[in-house]
Amino acid sequence: MGRGTLAALALAFVLRAAVFPIADNKHGDAPMRALIAERMVLEPGSAAQPRTYCQFGPLHTTLMRPFIAADPVASRSSRLLSLLAGLLVFVPFAAFARRVAGERAAALACFALAVSPLHIQASTTAASEALYLLLWVAALERLLAALAAGGRLWTFALAGLLASLAAVTRYDAWLALPIMVLAALLLSPGPLRARVRGLALFSLCAAVLPAAWLVWGARAGGDALFFAHYIMTDHADLAADVAGRFGPVLGRARQLGIWVLAFVAAMTLPATVLAAGAIARGWRTLAAPGRIVVIAALAPPALYLARGLLLQSFEPLARFALVPGTLLLPLAAAVVPPPRVRAFQVTTVAAAVAFSVAVWLVATVGRDRIWAGAESLGAVTRLDGEDRQLAATLRARRAPHAPVMLEPLAFADIGIAHAAGVPWTESISLIVTRTPRATVAETMATTGARFVAGYDHPGGWPRTLPDWPATALHIGRWRLVER
Repeated sequence: MGRGTLAALALAFVLRAAVFPIADNKHGDAPMRALIAERMVLEPGSAAQPRTYCQFGPLHTTLMRPFIAADPVASRSSRLLSLLAGLLVFVPFAAFARRVAGERAAALACFALAVSPLHIQASTTAASEALYLLLWVAALERLLAALAAGGRLWTFALAGLLASLAAVTRYDAWLALPIMVLAALLLSPGPLRARVRGLALFSLCAAVLPAAWLVWGARAGGDALFFAHYIMTDHADLAADVAGRFGPVLGRARQLGIWVLAFVAAMTLPATVLAAGAIARGWRTLAAPGRIVVIAALAPPALYLARGLLLQSFEPLARFALVPGTLLLPLAAAVVPPPRVRAFQVTTVAAAVAFSVAVWLVATVGRDRIWAGAESLGAVTRLDGEDRQLAATLRARRAPHAPVMLEPLAFADIGIAHAAGVPWTESISLIVTRTPRATVAETMATTGARFVAGYDHPGGWPRTLPDWPATALHIGRWRLVER
């Protein structure tokens, strides 16, 4: 690694170390990933059932388990793997960027990744994107190396094994892999026979772990694609809800807006503009590695966008742009002329800071609760103030092993339970039922809960359970009943 790349790595470490102590598992799959890994530590036998992993690939939660076993404070230990992956990624990313755009561009691309708001968020929460990006960049770099070397089979095999690990971390790889192989087959120079042989070996190695995951799911639960059915239904339900609220025209415009803002969050505005210009102006002048990277990066988002615009059956999330945005950073860095390097660095930092501050202000100012739609674009994700107060109260008042039942409020109940030190085995709404009985008294009697917390809003437990006591402790809009 050159001096510029090492400086970028040092900057990345400083920023992530600063954010890590104040970040929370709140958006995307971070809360659920942390909860599943915690369950596997507390009940090791649950790891032998593929449905325990819910809709997620098994690798990320499996690798989180040793961290949680060593440090039972799940709100902290569940995020350590992401922090490690978020720093380690700079090693293969620097090599990848050199192959695509050269040494100088590699250092600039690493600098842009260091200040990327979305990558900071992924590196400081239990989200799966940090580990996935590490594996995917390493796989793509090794594949480009194999193609450049004229077809060394062991390099193709290594690239395929890395891609296989990525594919059981996030299922985005299941879309990207066939497209990337086809692009490499059609666009790479050199003898066709060597490419076919190498890419066939790459594909075979990449398919090993996904195939094993499918076989395990079929044998253990009778449905090899149980995770896909969950994901498709979940995104279709989200998309239907959005379409119902915004209508077909505004709903589609909103999807375009989310994707644009998500790429800005992943790359910063200067890099996004430069990469878009480089692709638009220079597609014909891009070398084979650059073309393969563009296709591998943009094909999955294009498919997601097509589903959203044409079928309105997909709801995009900001974090979906992190991996494609990162892959495009070398193209943006390559068009920065040497005299403008310092200006690019200054404007990139300023843009990252301004964007993070802006989305945080939009998410918080004048709102009862933090607006997830804006906050999820920024570097820092925090539990709401009232959620933190509830967690602190439970931590202070709860006796050891006293069960707690929290009203589900998005994924806030997971974050509150972890912040309060309530383990998975003692959180009623996470292991027994998420629905109360007809009354508070019956709920406590049948579930064994010593604490019940409900959120005061239309349809919330304090308004729907007739015996909710007027003496319940008020914590913001949370109402806490203690037995």
